[in-house]
Amino acid sequence: MAEQKRTVKYRIRWFRVTVLAVVGYCLYVLAGQQMEMNALNRETEATRIRMEQLRQANETLADEKKKLTTPAYVEKLAREELGLVKPGEVPYVPAEKN
Repeated sequence: MAEQKRTVKYRIRWFRVTVLAVVGYCLYVLAGQQMEMNALNRETEATRIRMEQLRQANETLADEKKKLTTPAYVEKLAREELGLVKPGEVPYVPAEKN
């Protein structure tokens, strides 16, 4: 018997290639969406922290506004920050040390 050469032919199985391509594309899209979601979550957290800081600053300013309606607090600020005195009072200015 004569030796017969076997030629191996590789058949491309198009169904498998198509399925692999579709699965690969789906994984690519899924990874991209996950990265975008992570970025949005980080931005949301940063915004939440900033909002909490602004809420605290707003509360502080509201308290300050409430204090400014009392005459005693206004007088205290006028004396401490502006150096004002009532009529008949002598202002006390400490001497600076050299």
